[in-house]
Amino acid sequence: MTNDKYGNDKEAIAVYGEIGFPQNLYIVGTVNMDETTFPFSRKVLDRANTIEFNYVDLGLQFTESLDAVKPYEAENSFLMSEYLVLGRDCQKYFDVIGLICSQLESINKILQKANAHVGYRVRDEIVFYLINNNNAGLLTEEEAFDNCIMQKILPRIQGSSASIKTMLCQLFESLAGQKIDANAADISTTSAMQKILDGGNVTYPKSTAKIKFMVQRFEEDGFTSYWL
Repeated sequence: MTNDKYGNDKEAIAVYGEIGFPQNLYIVGTVNMDETTFPFSRKVLDRANTIEFNYVDLGLQFTESLDAVKPYEAENSFLMSEYLVLGRDCQKYFDVIGLICSQLESINKILQKANAHVGYRVRDEIVFYLINNNNAGLLTEEEAFDNCIMQKILPRIQGSSASIKTMLCQLFESLAGQKIDANAADISTTSAMQKILDGGNVTYPKSTAKIKFMVQRFEEDGFTSYWL
């Protein structure tokens, strides 16, 4: 067997042609997260967007029409995003990403206290997510950044040390824009968080609700993680 300078099998290339990834190839995977599985490593989370599907509606739904749903035919351009290089292509989007990068810096300072801070890869992927969302006009900037926190930041957090709870509480306050008032003896931290969430004036409702769940799990079990 002979290889080319890239390590490819020349005989295989001669028979099958160049082997590569077409533009319309998208990699999506599913995994069950429970006590029988190991959590994702941070380097996996840095390279993937994790979307949680835990809430189901068990109510029965009936329809009078039994006609088959016709498939929607879409070209690859419907899914394909623009290829961006941060230092070269993103200057014109500064109004979109400047404030978010500032928020990421503030969030990262909180995450550092529990050694859960993110690096350049996560920052870049969040920036690209927001730019593509802006170009497509799918979500508001707040909704898009809320998704980014859920998909790229919170899944990294797990542990049983007191610093984890402290960090989660500070992260909640940062994202909610309000202080947690749990000084009274008759109110727990999670109850104070829920009171803020019930007020409805929260910029990032998904992320703050998830953090509240993670703190509640810490208080009940002495350990917490993003996954149920």
